[in-house]
Amino acid sequence: MSITLAEAAAACGLDKSTVRRAVRSGRISGVRDEGGVWRVEPVELFRVFPPAALPEGDAAPVPRAAPPDAAAAATYALVAELRAVIADLRQDRDHWREQAQRLSLPKPPEPAPEAVKRRSWWPWRRAG
Repeated sequence: MSITLAEAAAACGLDKSTVRRAVRSGRISGVRDEGGVWRVEPVELFRVFPPAALPEGDAAPVPRAAPPDAAAAATYALVAELRAVIADLRQDRDHWREQAQRLSLPKPPEPAPEAVKRRSWWPWRRAG
């Protein structure tokens, strides 16, 4: 069951324009209904924006669609953490690969030392 942008903003404690920008940028998937009103799925919304905490004593509003349960929220957190670990491991892999390639390249040959060290011509010129 989808909710409007205003309902989504209220559920997350955000401004309606923030949710609209997220839909337009593709962070949240949303569709327009026949009346031209943007609608988003609560699961998509809570994947990007956490639900707003209610002050004590306030009754929770009755949502049109149930927000994800604790297990789904934990799963999303775990997936985000694993993606961060994978990105870090890829950086480490690339670093070590570059170092291995640098070390495996053959070293250029060193120039042969001269048999006799030549003296500079400058002292001979000054002597004359």
